[in-house]
Amino acid sequence: MLSIKDFLVLTKFNLIFAVMLSAIFTFILAKGAITIDIVMPSIGILLLGLGVSALNEYQEHEDDAKMTRTKDRPIPSQKISPKQGLMISISLIIVSFIIIWFSLGFIGLSIFAFIVILYNGIYTRTKKHTVYAVVYGAVLGVIPPLIGWIVADGNITDIRFLAIALFYFVWQIPHFWLLILKYHEQYEAAGYKTVATTFGVKRLERITFIWLLLALMCGLFTIIAFPIDSIVIAVLMVLLFAYSFYSVLLLPKTHNYIRVFIAINLYITLLMVLLDVDILISSYS
Repeated sequence: MLSIKDFLVLTKFNLIFAVMLSAIFTFILAKGAITIDIVMPSIGILLLGLGVSALNEYQEHEDDAKMTRTKDRPIPSQKISPKQGLMISISLIIVSFIIIWFSLGFIGLSIFAFIVILYNGIYTRTKKHTVYAVVYGAVLGVIPPLIGWIVADGNITDIRFLAIALFYFVWQIPHFWLLILKYHEQYEAAGYKTVATTFGVKRLERITFIWLLLALMCGLFTIIAFPIDSIVIAVLMVLLFAYSFYSVLLLPKTHNYIRVFIAINLYITLLMVLLDVDILISSYS
């Protein structure tokens, strides 16, 4: 029987919960309030994310068994069979489709189908053969914020949404490459053609450093798109940027990829939280 812990690992719950939050963040920014309208779409996003993640682990369980970082996942460690993992993933995806149908109708269903095709049908299959598969992953990172914006009846041509979309797109690339820098030997042992193989570790580190700076700049662009009313929030944003910038600057010296990985993830998450808090304070004051 699959334990709760193994279910969370199989479905990458921690990561998918963060993905769901991105939809809630953009909903609040577009709506200027927290309402129940976002509840069902958020549940749908969560279940779909869990489902496609479990399907991804089913698809890659043989390769996962070759890597120290992933060999203890439920399927490669034989805690559950591949068939059981597949059934769990399909069940979660089906339920998510039903929920989004009642929430957003045909548009929501189309977006969810696109996610499954892009993630499990294209990204998962191409990332072993091309270093540019990361672009597909970056596109996927924009979709949950897009759903949150649509649910709030926001215009997707609004400069505010475009700033958010650019932020999430650019952030995804160094987010992924930092993991490649840390674990590229394991990926390559499992048969993956990584960007570290193509460019070399030193060159990839320099490219990642540039993308990290771009992500920081995109965060500033997002702040400009949403004028800040609270002085306290503004100060906190300055401190957040300073910490993130300092962490990125240390990368060429320390080569501490996980520290920078944590810092850049905190940057995008806390920045969105602070933007939401500021807009909620303004709305209810």
